[in-house]
Amino acid sequence: MAATEDRGPEDGRIGRGADLPRLVISWSIVGIPLIYGVVETIRAILPLFGQ
Repeated sequence: MAATEDRGPEDGRIGRGADLPRLVISWSIVGIPLIYGVVETIRAILPLFGQ
């Protein structure tokens, strides 16, 4: 049996506060362009619906 099988969540990287800034930056890099694309798409299709 490997020693890694006996590890709990407190032993791993799950829930560590040090990863929070990296997580926020990563989601920002993905999320901001995604939101921009959705807004621009909605703006582009509104004339099709007469608004």
